[in-house]
Amino acid sequence: MVDDRNLNAARVYARAMLDLVDDDATSRSLLAEVQALAAYAEQDAEFHYFVSSPVVAGEARGKVLESSLRGTRSDLLVDSLQVMNRKGRLGLIPELAVALEMEYEARAGILNVRVQTATPLSEGNRSRLKEAVSKLTGKEPKLIESVDESILGGMVLYFDDREIDASVATDVQQLGEQLQARASRELHGDKSYWA
Repeated sequence: MVDDRNLNAARVYARAMLDLVDDDATSRSLLAEVQALAAYAEQDAEFHYFVSSPVVAGEARGKVLESSLRGTRSDLLVDSLQVMNRKGRLGLIPELAVALEMEYEARAGILNVRVQTATPLSEGNRSRLKEAVSKLTGKEPKLIESVDESILGGMVLYFDDREIDASVATDVQQLGEQLQARASRELHGDKSYWA
C-alpha cells in the first residue's frame, strides 16, 4: 500500500529523474526499471529490509547498490538510487514507481482519474465518462475504477487534487440536511404548528 506522504516525497525524485531524460523511449525504459525494482522489493522481504532499514549503514548499502546494479541497470537509475540512499529515502522505491508513472503520464498529457461507483461501469458509461473528462480537462483520462456500494449510485471522481461528488449518498445526505434546516426554520419562525 502506497502512503500519500511518502508518495509526495517520491514525486520529488520522480520529477528530477524525468527532468534528466531527453526522449520518451528512455522515460518508458526508466519507468519499467523502477517498476521492476519496486515489484522485486515487494516480493523479496530481505531486499525490502535492506533498502528500508535504518539498521543497515547507508555507506554499505551504497556499495552494494553500486556493485550489483551498475552495468546491469541504467546509470540514471543507479545514480538516483544512490542519491536516495544518501538522503535516507531508499525505502521509497514502491512510492517512486507510482510517482514516476504519475509524472510520466502527466507529461504525456494523460490524466489519472480515480472513479468510485456503486457498481462496475458499463463500457458505454466508461466511454462517456472519458469523453466528458477529456472535454473538461483537455487531457486524455486514464480511469482507475473502484466499486464502493456505500455511495448507492452515481459516482465520485478524483483528479488534479479535485473531487467531483455526484453520488446518490451525498445527494441524500444534502437533502436530509436541507429538510432539517427547513424544519428548524419553520419551528423557530412565526408559524405555530401546535394550535
